[in-house]
Amino acid sequence: MASEDKSVLNSAQVDEELKSLEGWARSEAVLSRNFVFRNFRDLTSFLNHLTRTITEQNHHPDFCLNTGMKMISVALTTHSEKALTRSDLQFAHALNTWTPGA
Repeated sequence: MASEDKSVLNSAQVDEELKSLEGWARSEAVLSRNFVFRNFRDLTSFLNHLTRTITEQNHHPDFCLNTGMKMISVALTTHSEKALTRSDLQFAHALNTWTPGA
């Protein structure tokens, strides 16, 4: 299990990272993204990817599963720091590596 990098990032650092994080948006100290799926097979595959990433990175985002819309909403922040940290960005990059049918 990896240890979290709780290095706090300033707005400029986060904005720069967001350029390479397709689908993610920042609101104050939270990064968020809605992942929408074609079918429940892809939704389940992504949910498995999400839980593996949580375990591997020892970082725990807030997420919400909406089965009616086939969507998982993910919100990242480092609660202990009340800020965005390097761990949040690493987690977002890891989630973006998922591909449908994987």
